[in-house]
Amino acid sequence: MSATAVSVGSSGGIWLVAARLGLGAILIAGIVCVALARWRGDSIAAWQGALLATEFGHWLAILALMAGLIWHGLGPASKPAIRWSGCFVGIGLALMLASPAWKASRMGQGISVVRLFLPWLGPDLKDVTIEEEVYREADDRGPALKLVICMPKEAKLKGARLPWVLSIHGGGWNDGKPEDFIGWDRELASHGYVVAMPAYRLAPSHRWPDQRDDIRDAAAWMRERSVEYGIDPKMLTILGRSAGGQIATACALGVPEIAARGCVALYAPHDLVFARKYARSDDLLDSLKLLRDYLGGDPETAGEAYHSGSAIRLVTADSPRTLLIHGERDTLVWVEQSRRFASRMRDATAPVSYHELPWATHAFDYFPWSPGGQVTMMATLRFLGEGD
Repeated sequence: MSATAVSVGSSGGIWLVAARLGLGAILIAGIVCVALARWRGDSIAAWQGALLATEFGHWLAILALMAGLIWHGLGPASKPAIRWSGCFVGIGLALMLASPAWKASRMGQGISVVRLFLPWLGPDLKDVTIEEEVYREADDRGPALKLVICMPKEAKLKGARLPWVLSIHGGGWNDGKPEDFIGWDRELASHGYVVAMPAYRLAPSHRWPDQRDDIRDAAAWMRERSVEYGIDPKMLTILGRSAGGQIATACALGVPEIAARGCVALYAPHDLVFARKYARSDDLLDSLKLLRDYLGGDPETAGEAYHSGSAIRLVTADSPRTLLIHGERDTLVWVEQSRRFASRMRDATAPVSYHELPWATHAFDYFPWSPGGQVTMMATLRFLGEGD
């Protein structure tokens, strides 16, 4: 055997070992992703990992499947058990990682499986314009507050009277900005809705009900300019996520002058007394401090704030139509918040629709094309359409 043949054989062996190591790393990464999707870890990193593993799981499933099949082909011929074990691990991981997409497709919301893998195949957004306005100047109440407004082309037509949505951002009441979910909100606007995203005063400098007053002012500002923005003043729906969902439901149910015809709340706390009962200083968000900063104390000393900020305590038979969506595996806002609120509305014969996503954690709708993003968009569009 020549020296050249020995060199080539050694080189091929090195590449084979490297390929096996790479495939093994992919399979191990897949196992980690599956663990993150099922482990209710009490850290920001664990939550972010779970969000990645669930909303991107269908892509990770392809990697795991390919790694398993290639491992079978490159495994040692003399050790079929090793070859087949890697193959079966890859197939098993692929099935588990793809389960969020599968479950989303079975929820009856009409999501696009193709778009899960090709995100750019969504609605055409080129005709959606974005404007930024100040709806309240800085004064002794606090800083200037802005509105980011997404408008479809129909809003510019003479005499347009489109339905509109106030989309309230989350952020634990002490953080966040209107544009946080602008990709999702812009896509909602492409379906013929004017979407206005208001800033509001943040804790701890500003406590509830300051935020309620801000949303009331934002709604009034939009109504005063209904002709300019092509909206029907009577066709308002309030939408909120997380902390913004608490503000949304408390405003929709507790502020008659806002006159919301409907409310959409995503993974939000609707009973602040219940939240305080289970709040701890050592949990993921230091929720004990968040609630005290936002409401000015505990229920014993700030009872009115806890009551007026808890939509579950404001429900009547005349409450506006409400859509609730929550992830079963949410580690930031307990899913019991939405379950209890939906039950309270049903008991009061108030119109409510509740969707629980069995795979999902907090902020599952951040990417409009993901399983959680698509389910939320389709459910929201159906809800809005039923109220038109």
